[in-house]
Amino acid sequence: MTESIAAETQNESVAAPQAARQRLSTLIILQRYGLLVLFAVVVLGFSWLLPDSFATLLNFRNIAGNQSVLAIVTLAAIIPLICGHFDLSVGANLGVASIGTASLLSAYSLPLPLAALGGIALGALIGLVNGVLIAKLGVNALITTLGVATALTGLTTLYTGGLSIITGIPELLTDFGTGAWLGLPCTLYVLGLVAVFVWYLLEHTPWGRELHAVGANPLAARLVGIDVERTVLLSFVVSGALVGLAGVLQVARQGGGNPQVGLSFMMPALSAAFLGATSIHPGRFNVPGTVVAVFFLATSVSGLALAGVDNWVESLFNGCALVFAVGLSTVLGRRLSGG
Repeated sequence: MTESIAAETQNESVAAPQAARQRLSTLIILQRYGLLVLFAVVVLGFSWLLPDSFATLLNFRNIAGNQSVLAIVTLAAIIPLICGHFDLSVGANLGVASIGTASLLSAYSLPLPLAALGGIALGALIGLVNGVLIAKLGVNALITTLGVATALTGLTTLYTGGLSIITGIPELLTDFGTGAWLGLPCTLYVLGLVAVFVWYLLEHTPWGRELHAVGANPLAARLVGIDVERTVLLSFVVSGALVGLAGVLQVARQGGGNPQVGLSFMMPALSAAFLGATSIHPGRFNVPGTVVAVFFLATSVSGLALAGVDNWVESLFNGCALVFAVGLSTVLGRRLSGG
């Protein structure tokens, strides 16, 4: 009798850790792939509700083409975020890069490759200004990038008079922006190349490891010999260059430069960046999760718009997604750490 009770007690003591491990494993799977599952549910749900408008090749192609630019901006935004700094100027930077590219093509008649390089260089220059102010002078990143964004918006309006630049844009660029190859938008291939580049940069280079180290603990990173200021500075320069590339693609998509376009990019980019940090590699800003988050938000907004919901829902949806993403990341992080 005593041996039977002891055996049962031992079995219960073994079963308890196994059940706890199973719950933890389920929680990890849910955290990693929950957004993908939710994405699939959204696509299937709207496809069932709106088969003639949402579930069409044209709609999916438009989403892929339009959101490729936003996805590149979001990938650019996660680079400073990884080392612990917000960049609220990504939208304004994209606006300046697009206006700069369109102006070089229209007003100065530069060849397309030089104009595109000019747009990328302009984005990198703005990133350099942010980096110097933040890394070298120690100014708070939120204040710096918000101030830079406000100044850029004013300078763009001053230069353009609030008018779009639509003349002198080569057909080669606009055909690329609106064209497709093998049934997929050309801009989606650019996004694929950028995503692979950023993924490799962050996960398989010494500088990527330095970024994560600085973001985790700047003091410890400095003690092991990492040049923290240089790492932060370069994060803003690389981010700015990618935003500049997105600005060039925006000209290709729109057929010109719109001085107001940058305002619509900042909030969706930040929302997708934080939502992406809850997926695939939870608790870390990562490339696959970021791309999934961008298209999840865009697909959801597209479905709501086609269902007849008012335009203000997009802002509400992106704002709620940002709050939800940060909250979910915090709660699940505590559960996984046993807090």
